[in-house]
Amino acid sequence: MRKFIKNNIKLFYNLLVFSKKKITLGDRLFLFRQVNKLWTNISENPHLNFLSLLHDYKLIGDVLDGDIEHFYNSRNRLWFKKFFEEKELYELIKKDLECLYPKYKHINMTLTHKGIIIYNNYKTNQFNTLLLTVHNGVWVDKELKKNMHLSDKKRLKEEDLGSGMLYSKIVLEEGGIWIDCKQSRFMCDFNRSYAKAIYANNQEKMLRKVWKKELNERQKDIILDSYRHFYYVLSRLISSYRFNIIFDGHTMGNRENRPNLSFGTKYVPGFYMPIVYSLKQRLKNLGYTDIRINDPYKGGYILNFLSKKYPDVFIFSMEVNKKIYMKPNQLTILKKEVEKISNDLIKMLKIENKQEIEI
Repeated sequence: MRKFIKNNIKLFYNLLVFSKKKITLGDRLFLFRQVNKLWTNISENPHLNFLSLLHDYKLIGDVLDGDIEHFYNSRNRLWFKKFFEEKELYELIKKDLECLYPKYKHINMTLTHKGIIIYNNYKTNQFNTLLLTVHNGVWVDKELKKNMHLSDKKRLKEEDLGSGMLYSKIVLEEGGIWIDCKQSRFMCDFNRSYAKAIYANNQEKMLRKVWKKELNERQKDIILDSYRHFYYVLSRLISSYRFNIIFDGHTMGNRENRPNLSFGTKYVPGFYMPIVYSLKQRLKNLGYTDIRINDPYKGGYILNFLSKKYPDVFIFSMEVNKKIYMKPNQLTILKKEVEKISNDLIKMLKIENKQEIEI
């Protein structure tokens, strides 16, 4: 697929060169037909359009594109290992491939070398969700990690461990696109503004000291480079595809007076709120208790960003309390509980009249 895009970009380049020379009428007609065929293929295939946009963005560098089966079969090959920034990042992605194969082997993946992964199960003219699990990752650049004051144990307790497992079936089994991130939020938090993407000391109540010493400009640029990658990918996906729901999936630590489940609706247009109440009732019918709206979180920066660009889109966030799917240490995931919750989330989104949230 990547070769297809590159070859056709080369075709445009050759067309520009040839146009400066004298060519026959027959050659001109041939070039016209080829360019028209290319644009037709790209415009009718949102995935090709998305890949072509990524290729044109020089900052993001190369991407890998193929189905899960292809990358699973290639997971131990040197070219695949060397594609990613570091061995730890590669190992995380390899582990995911081994979990997803063979059940989802035909689903497409697009990967960046910084650990942004797009799972594509988009179904044309059907119900599609754009799912984001931006706090699912735990990888920290090894140079930055040397300067991180947080111990791995303390940091992992604050990560959204298991969020990918909780929410991914919504896309993998039902339809849509899932953006997953392997980077730790404490390296770069994509759910904050550009100015606040890097955690600062004394910024968080629970984590007063994140860094041993202040980051230098080169270290900050490493972090913000990832941020720019993410928002470019997100913007291009939104412009290339059409979604019924945009779903920002998170988990939360088990602290005093926190619910079991929560919806963040600050950026949901008012006419969609009856649907949110319906989703809440469905979870109650499935046996869940203490489900709240906008408590403790109303919705993060990503939803704010998207709501300004697309004010008519049904976008919301959800938080699952770790106490209902993890051991009390908040480090060990209980797979049986995760499986039940993930299946129930699919039931929650089974809208009888899907046109009611068509965008």
